[in-house]
Amino acid sequence: MSGGSGPTPLWGGRFSKLPAEEAARLGRSLEFDIEMLDFDIGASVAHVRGLADAGLLTEEEARSLEEALGAVPEQLEELDAGAFAEIEDVHLLVERLVTDRLGDLGAKLHAGRSRNDLVVTDFRLWSLGACGMIVEQVEELLRVLVRRIREGAEWVMPGFTHDRPAQVVTLGYVLAAHAFGLLRDLERLEDWTSRAAVSPLGAGALATTTLDLDPEKTAERLGLLGAFENGLDAVADRDFVVEFAAALAILGVHMSRLAADFARWSDPRLGYARIDEAYSTGSSMMPQKRNPDVLELVRGKAARLAGDLTTVVSLTAGLPLGYHRDLQEDKEPVFDAVLTIATALPALVGCVATATIDPEAMRRDCEDESLYATDLAEALVVSSVPFRDAHRRTGELLRRLEGEGRGLHELTAAEWKEFGVPGGGGMLDPDRSVRARKMPGGPSPDSVRSQADAIEGRLGA
Repeated sequence: MSGGSGPTPLWGGRFSKLPAEEAARLGRSLEFDIEMLDFDIGASVAHVRGLADAGLLTEEEARSLEEALGAVPEQLEELDAGAFAEIEDVHLLVERLVTDRLGDLGAKLHAGRSRNDLVVTDFRLWSLGACGMIVEQVEELLRVLVRRIREGAEWVMPGFTHDRPAQVVTLGYVLAAHAFGLLRDLERLEDWTSRAAVSPLGAGALATTTLDLDPEKTAERLGLLGAFENGLDAVADRDFVVEFAAALAILGVHMSRLAADFARWSDPRLGYARIDEAYSTGSSMMPQKRNPDVLELVRGKAARLAGDLTTVVSLTAGLPLGYHRDLQEDKEPVFDAVLTIATALPALVGCVATATIDPEAMRRDCEDESLYATDLAEALVVSSVPFRDAHRRTGELLRRLEGEGRGLHELTAAEWKEFGVPGGGGMLDPDRSVRARKMPGGPSPDSVRSQADAIEGRLGA
C-alpha cells in the first residue's frame, strides 16, 4: 500500500509515510461530525479558559484564541468545498482554521487534551441540545392530547384486547393512556440528562494530563453538572449514547402506537376518526383513496429507531476499555434517531390535533352486547357470587343466547331475575358502564378529567 498525499496528519512526527488515500477516506468523518461544529467551538473556548487559568496562556493569547474560534463559522462560509477534502474530522477542521489564522499560537490550542476527550465532550453537548429540542416537541404533543382527552372524556367507545372488542371505555381514557406513556418518555430523558451532563474534558487520551487543568471549572463553563471521576471511563464511556438511543427508541414505540390507533380509527369500516387532508395522501392510481400516510410513516419509524439503538449497542459491546476508532460509528445512528424523531413528531402533533372524531360512530359500536359481559359478572359478585362462578354463569348465558339467536336485550325481567341480576337490562348502557368504573385511573368521565389534570400538572412541573 503506497503512501498518500496531502497535509501531514496530527501524529505525523512518528510516521515516515502519509496515510494511503483509501485509508484516509475510510477514516474521514467530517461529512457527518461537522454537525457538532458549534459544540466543538464551545468546548475549545472552555478549554482555552482552562489553559489560561493554568498559566499556560496569557490573557491576551486566550482572547486571541477565543476570537479565532468565534470566527470559524465565518471562515467556513468563505471556503469552497475543495478546501475540506483532506481534513479528517471537525476537531481537526477547527484547530486547522485557528492555526491558519494565528500561526504558532493556534498550535497551543490542543495542549492538555486529546481528540478522545474532545469528541465525547462534543457529542455529549450535542446530545443534550438535541434532547432539549425533543422534549419541547413531546410536550407539544402532550398539550394536544390533553385537549383531546378533555374533549373525549364522555365519548364512549369500545376498548380492545387482542384487537377484539372487550369493554366500554371513552376516547379520553384511551388518549390518556397514550399520554402517560409519553410522560414517562419525558421522565426518561430528564433522568438521562443527569448522567449525560458530565464533562470529559481533561481526561486527555485516557490518563488525564500533567498540566494543571481544572476539569470541574471547565465543566462549569460548559454548563454541565460536573466533571468525570475517572479519565479512562470518561473517554471509553458510551452509556450516554446507548441510553439516549434507547430513550428515543421507546419514544418512537409510543409515537408508533398512537399513530396506529388513529390509523385504525380512521378506517372507513370503523369511522371513528377522519384524518385531515393536510395529513393524508391519495393514490397514484385509485382516485377515491384517502390514505393515512403520515400515521403509517410515524408507525414505521419505530423500526428505524430500534435499528439505531441496535447499532450503538452492538458497536459498544465487547470493546476493551479505552478509546477505539470503532467509536467513530456511534454518532450517525444517534444523529439519525434525533432527525427521525424531529421529523416525525411535528407531523404526528398536527395529525392528532386536526383529526375529526365521530362520537356517534364510536357509540354505535358500543351496542355490541359482549362489551357488558364483565359488568354482568361483577354484578353477580356484588350479590356474593364467587367471581369464578359468576364468570362461568355469564359465559353460559351468552352461549345459550347465541344458540337461541337472541341477545341480552331480549331477556325478560323473569330471566334477568333467574340469572341473579334483576333489572340487568339497564346495565347494557355504555354511559352507565363507564360511570360505574369511577375508581382512580378508570374510564369514568370524572376519572378521565382527573387524569388530564395530572398530565397537565406534570407538564407544568
